[in-house]
Amino acid sequence: MKKKRIVVLGATGSVGQTVLREIAAHREFFEVVGIACQRNVTRAQELLLEFNISALAITDETIHITSDRKIYRGSAGLMAMVTELDFDALVVAISGIDGLKPTLRAIDRSKDIILASKEILVEAGDLVMQRARERGVQILPLDSEHNAIFQCTRGETGEIQKLQLTASGGRFWNLPVSAMEAATPEIVLNHPKWSMGAKITVDSSTMANKGLEIIEAMHLFQVQAEQIEVLVHPECVVHSLVEFVDGNILAQLSPTSMAYAARACLFFPERGIASQSEKLDLAFLGSLHFYAPDLKKFPCLRLAYEVARRKQSLHIAYNAANEVAVELFLAHKISFLSIPQILDAVLEKIDDRTFATLEEILAVDQMVRSQACQVARRFAF
Repeated sequence: MKKKRIVVLGATGSVGQTVLREIAAHREFFEVVGIACQRNVTRAQELLLEFNISALAITDETIHITSDRKIYRGSAGLMAMVTELDFDALVVAISGIDGLKPTLRAIDRSKDIILASKEILVEAGDLVMQRARERGVQILPLDSEHNAIFQCTRGETGEIQKLQLTASGGRFWNLPVSAMEAATPEIVLNHPKWSMGAKITVDSSTMANKGLEIIEAMHLFQVQAEQIEVLVHPECVVHSLVEFVDGNILAQLSPTSMAYAARACLFFPERGIASQSEKLDLAFLGSLHFYAPDLKKFPCLRLAYEVARRKQSLHIAYNAANEVAVELFLAHKISFLSIPQILDAVLEKIDDRTFATLEEILAVDQMVRSQACQVARRFAF
C-alpha cells in the first residue's frame, strides 16, 4: 500500500500535535512531507528529525534558523511550500483564517483538505466548498463535532432534518454569572474536559466556538441555521447527532480526545485499523446528560444564531471581531464579559452583503478587525 503523503499546517499546536501522534502510531500508512509553524521552531525542528520531514514553513518572518532541510519563511513561503511539495492531503490546523489562502491553493492542486480551522468556512465557506466541488476535492472536517456528523451522514441518502451539535459548555455552563465576571485568562484556560489551544478554549467558555460551528456546519452539510441545535453535554462523549426526515437519529460517540476524529480523517475513505487507544465504557459512565444552553448567559451563541441567518458579511464580522476580543482578553486588556459586548457592538455596524472573491473577503475581515479594536477601547482596563 502506498503511503499517504501529508502536510501539516499548525504542526506545533494542540491539534497538529494530535494528528502527528496518530501518524507516528501508524507510520506504515503515512509520510509527513512538510510542516508549518508560527514561531515554535524548537518543537518544529524536533519534528523534522522525528518524522524525517524535508520541508518547514515558519510564518513569523523575524525568525531565522539554520537547517539542512528546505525552509520557507513568511506567508509567501507558506504558499510556496503548499505549491511545490508533492502530497495527498493538507492538514489545516492554523488558528484563524491564516490557513485560507494555502487551503485554496491546495484545493486548486486537487489535494484533499483535513480541516480543523473552522474560521476558514465561517468567512469563506461558499468560495471554498464551490472550488472543492469543482476540483473533486474532499473536505474532511477535523473538529470532533463536524467529524461526528460527517461519520453519521457518510453513505446516507436520506434528507437531514436536524443537526445537534454538542458542547461541553466550557468553564462556566453550570456556574453563576458572577464567576464569569471575575474570570481571568488563567481561570478560563483551565478547561474541565478538553486540552486545546488558548483561543479555542476561550471560545468554548463564551460558546462562540459553537457559534462558529453552526456556520461551518451550514457549509459542510448544506443545511440552514434553523436545522441546527446546540446541546450542552458535560460528559463530552457524544460528539454530535443527526436526525433524518424519517425521525431516526444517529450519533457518534468516542472518548474525549481529538485522536479519534484525526484517525477518521487520515485513513479516509477507509475506517482504519485496530487501535490501542482508550475505549469508551458506557457502563462505567452510567448516564449521559444533555441541556439546552442559556442564551442570556452566553450571548455569543445567541448572536451566532442571528448572524447565521444573515449574509456572509455578518459571518466574517462575527469571526473577526471575536478573534480581536479574545486576543485582548488573553492579553489582560479587557474583561471576559467584554468579549460578547465588543462582538455585539461591531455586528451592529455591518450591512448584509455577499462576496465573490478572496480579496473582498480579506478586505472586509481587516476592516472589521480595525473596527473591533476601536470599539474595544471603550472596554479596556
